[in-house]
Amino acid sequence: MTAIITGSAFPDPDALDWKAPCSTHGWPNLAFRSRASRVYFPEHEGVLSIKCAFHGQEIYEVLGRPMTVEDTCYLILNEGQRYASYIDADTPVESVCVFFHPQFARSLLRSLTSAPERLLDDPVGGDGAAPFFVERLYPHDQIISPVLLRIREALRTGSASREWLEEQFHVLLERMLAVRSHVFTEAERLASVRASTRLELYQRLYWAKEYIDANAGQSLNLAQIAEIACLSPHHFLRLFKQLFSVTPHQYLTLRRLEMAQHLLRKTELPVTDICLEVGFVSLGTFSCLFRRRHGVSPLQYRRVHSPPRFAVGCALPQQRQ
Repeated sequence: MTAIITGSAFPDPDALDWKAPCSTHGWPNLAFRSRASRVYFPEHEGVLSIKCAFHGQEIYEVLGRPMTVEDTCYLILNEGQRYASYIDADTPVESVCVFFHPQFARSLLRSLTSAPERLLDDPVGGDGAAPFFVERLYPHDQIISPVLLRIREALRTGSASREWLEEQFHVLLERMLAVRSHVFTEAERLASVRASTRLELYQRLYWAKEYIDANAGQSLNLAQIAEIACLSPHHFLRLFKQLFSVTPHQYLTLRRLEMAQHLLRKTELPVTDICLEVGFVSLGTFSCLFRRRHGVSPLQYRRVHSPPRFAVGCALPQQRQ
């Protein structure tokens, strides 16, 4: 059974029963699309879900941490996780969410992990284990994002039949589990005896990475970032390097240089202003790092990558005959 919610406005938060998760009230799988400029949903317990936002930002508060969902990424939250969310923007933000009924998620996981003989003997099975995902922001990719965008477009145009959408739930969750396998493999870079400990460390390191992404233009130090991961600075430094192959400071520098690239291409801000905007305090250091990274100075990069500018409304002088 599948339900579709789509419209120009979010459901009224005051009219929803936030203490009634899907498993209690039998909600079906749910695909949701709506637009709003200002809306707040109080903390509540959710089911396995995937969150997208377009043309702006939607902020999810998970375990006291803000997680910003925007055009470049999506967020996965597990069954039983408590969270709040809000949009506070001057123009409408489009929110697209998919919610999986707990029994559906368990059944699909079982069908992928059980032996064929067992599935023949017992096709339905019991409750089984709930799929577990690392809760973090995932960059849009070629595996999950195409399905999300298909669902988004079908909801936008009103062309999503219940039968078609039910198939998309199967495809989407199967692809989410494929990405999960890659995440588990990535977590094996961390030197830890127990798999559960590796996943916990992986989760915390991504909290810190997302904190750097969100605050790269600010002054950050190792102890401050390590605190986000709930680790000692030395332990955090060692594990961050293991997982991401760069130190936190190196990663922060790379993010600042990426921000500078964008501003050089898309704005006319002076180079000195861009240097300060992205978090560097020395123009000389910024220019040196930028040249080392891209092979040219910031000004040379702007000349090559900025769109051409044409004069508008200028009449050329006529030549005398």
